[in-house]
Amino acid sequence: MLTHKWRDSEINQMLQDGQIAKYTVPKGYVNATQMCAANGKFWGHYKERKSTKAYWQELSNDIGIPISSLIIEVSGHGSTQGTWVHAEVAIDLAQWVSIPFRVWANRTLMKVILSSEVEPKPAQEQEPPKTLAPSQEAAQLALLVGEFAGLEKSLTAQLAINAATIVNPALKPAADELKSAIACTNVSDDAYLKPTDIGEVVGMSAVSVNNWLVHAGLQYRTDDRKIPYRPTESGKQWGRMVAAIAKGSNQTVFQLRWLPEIVQVICQ
Repeated sequence: MLTHKWRDSEINQMLQDGQIAKYTVPKGYVNATQMCAANGKFWGHYKERKSTKAYWQELSNDIGIPISSLIIEVSGHGSTQGTWVHAEVAIDLAQWVSIPFRVWANRTLMKVILSSEVEPKPAQEQEPPKTLAPSQEAAQLALLVGEFAGLEKSLTAQLAINAATIVNPALKPAADELKSAIACTNVSDDAYLKPTDIGEVVGMSAVSVNNWLVHAGLQYRTDDRKIPYRPTESGKQWGRMVAAIAKGSNQTVFQLRWLPEIVQVICQ
């Protein structure tokens, strides 16, 4: 509880929500009985004025607090007894008492209310940024590379699994199960034909087959010597990027190969 000095009199104000006897008195409420006594006035004279009742009603409607809670009558002994009122009611009371008292009340009583409005809220602890495990980062990188390279989705998935396993070997048992499941749902890579294989069936050279596929809008040339052709959206119906071992090395390369049905498409 905060005690203010007006001339030689004490006027109490609640610094925080508190309990007085059996009554709960909110923060900022002022002992109006002391305000009146300090100025030789009577609370009842202020209370019975028509303008006072009209003001209380309007204030109640505006801030959503019933009049019975704006004005709290506390019975008891000592400085805590009497009538405790909302700070805005206290300011109106001070205006009725005298101009000097009104000036004092405006400067003194509202400090508690204003301080509560600008009290800094406790800073919320910021959650640390979520970080990916190295194996997750490796898998995501493989997915991005596979998408950029235009690889078939199941092949891209296998690349991601392999990348994660390299970083974290403990994932290998689960990775092997995933790769087996992917293999069961995919046509074997061996079923896909190279342009040379297609040419042997249709009587064309590999170069001619590639040119035909380009003109048919099923594949397009790239500037990458390692992956010279990639399938178009239409071409993905029959073609996909297949992992293969490069001649003369043990490196994995990707080649665009085609389902046997492409032969029928070319021969139409």
